[in-house]
Amino acid sequence: MYPLFVCEGSGVRRAISSMPGVYQLSVDETVKEALAAHADGVPAVLLFGLPEHKDAVGSAASAPEAPVQSAVRALKRALPELVVVTDVCLCEYTSHGHCGILEGEDIVNDVTVAHLVQVAVSHAAAGADFVAPSDMMDGRVAAIRRGLDEHGFERVGIMSYAAKYCSAFYGPFRDAADSAPQFGDRRSHQMDPANIEEALREVEPT
Repeated sequence: MYPLFVCEGSGVRRAISSMPGVYQLSVDETVKEALAAHADGVPAVLLFGLPEHKDAVGSAASAPEAPVQSAVRALKRALPELVVVTDVCLCEYTSHGHCGILEGEDIVNDVTVAHLVQVAVSHAAAGADFVAPSDMMDGRVAAIRRGLDEHGFERVGIMSYAAKYCSAFYGPFRDAADSAPQFGDRRSHQMDPANIEEALREVEPT
């Protein structure tokens, strides 16, 4: 699966300094990149969206003409057999860079989940084969499944990000998606890798 960062515009191929060889691509360039990758045997792409304008609630995430939705339609027209997976999160779309909608400096879980459902449904409507929620909100997978089913997208799958850890390795991704938090961090809703050893001790038989 080939991750692609889709931005607005035409003919855009913008280098990401922290990831040499990786680019922010407009929809037309995304299609070219996906076609070349598919010719080399890559059967699927994972799309991340980079809107031109951001706001406090990430409203562009569910817009029908946003970069991801536009890229899904273009890819399915150009290469119907390509498996298209879309990232479902708000961090790329919010002006504050957090994964959810805020009340003060706290993420409001249920309001965020409702918006994530709208995002997932908009991706499915554009033709996505799978949606991939990476936001870490509680209950969002079940809510997205219900939302997809209620809108007639029973065959659209949900790809698991089984676990996400709080890590400096996210730095290049935040550069690529322009999604670094404007205050605080995501430690309150990402797993601490230091806890792995302790968790394993708890489940190992004695």
